[in-house]
Amino acid sequence: MRRAHSAQTGPFIPRGQYGQSPGDQEYLEEDNEQMTSELKDKVKALKSLTIDIGVEVRNQNKMLDDMDTDFANSGNILERTMKRLGIMSKGSHNYHILILFAFCFVIFLLLWVALKFR
Repeated sequence: MRRAHSAQTGPFIPRGQYGQSPGDQEYLEEDNEQMTSELKDKVKALKSLTIDIGVEVRNQNKMLDDMDTDFANSGNILERTMKRLGIMSKGSHNYHILILFAFCFVIFLLLWVALKFR
């Protein structure tokens, strides 16, 4: 603990931390206030950015949920289609494959003729 005055040096004069004069201390206080205001601005910007990120994450999660629903619906449609194809393939009339091959042959023939005599 410091004494207010000693016999050798006279009365104690406060000089601030690290032996700085009061003028230097005022400069440091102004500098600290400026850095504090800059830090507040950066914190505000970071808070705004964090809120924007939160909003974007909620929107992305909503879109992902919608995609999940759409994929589930598509899976159901595909499952019903596969069931119908299974029923159709078990039928006694398999002439539909011949019709499909004939149709493909005619289309390829028409394309070949169109490209050949162009």
